[in-house]
Amino acid sequence: GSLDEQTLHGKAPVGVASAARSAGRTVVAVCGRLALSPEALRGAGISQAYPLTSVEPDVARCIADAGPILERVAVRIAEDHLG
Repeated sequence: GSLDEQTLHGKAPVGVASAARSAGRTVVAVCGRLALSPEALRGAGISQAYPLTSVEPDVARCIADAGPILERVAVRIAEDHLG
């Protein structure tokens, strides 16, 4: 799905981020499409978001080939957060 303005108004990722923040945990999100600024993400308690469209800009391809694209995104997350 998309991380967008609707996300900020009660969708699950913000609830998870809120609970994680209360527990002192960092939250990264994986989404199909990102339509929020870094400031809006931080305000929602999400430190960073990784949209599939950063790997494959064509949304139809993201849907059709989600598995391999998710694997590529997972590699980026690991590189960014595990060194």
